Amino acid sequence: MKKLLYLTCLCAAFGCGQREAINSKPGTKDSKYNRLFAYFYNIGIDTLDVASPKDGDSPFNGKEIDSAGAMLFPEDMRQRHFNQPPQLFGIYKFVIDSNRLGLIARTPSEYVPSSIKLFFFDIKKDTFTNYIELGESWGDAGDFAELNSWIFRDSSKRLQTLIWEHQGHDNSADNPKDTTVETADYYTLLDISKPRIDTIFERKEKLPEQYKQLVKTVRAR
Repeated sequence: MKKLLYLTCLCAAFGCGQREAINSKPGTKDSKYNRLFAYFYNIGIDTLDVASPKDGDSPFNGKEIDSAGAMLFPEDMRQRHFNQPPQLFGIYKFVIDSNRLGLIARTPSEYVPSSIKLFFFDIKKDTFTNYIELGESWGDAGDFAELNSWIFRDSSKRLQTLIWEHQGHDNSADNPKDTTVETADYYTLLDISKPRIDTIFERKEKLPEQYKQLVKTVRAR
């Protein structure tokens, strides 16, 4: 259950999809990070469905980042990358506000780079400040977990992130005669429009009614 606990701790720490290029190229003119930004495709955010890729056609496979680009990531990410490269892949970048960018990347996980994370970049400080996990798919010895997210704008145009955590255990891994599967679902809502991430609700077992249509609409694609 090690990975399930990891997902739980990570969540505790912290319209329609529009994948069109935007005219502006976010970043600072002379930033050393500009070489890294080149690996990420510019998008405008209305609603974005985020999931760990299950095949080679998923846009969340991303573009392989070279060693020089990997050196610009937070220390824990670059250490895991260089342990068994390649482990970092650029996917999307978007403007959060006048001073912050969001970069979505595929990153190292338990066995393969299956974790999708959102990194927050401070333009004035010219550095990453923090990150959250948006997507993951994992299974081992009967345990399994999947993390999916939706980045969207609320009625006030503030960027929010709804995270759905699905986890469980296949009991047949312990006893072949027991074919039952135990599952649990949890929902977390974060307001990422502020410099400090605000948790609106955390690991609710029942999804509030106003968000059900969002999940249903995006999943129907």
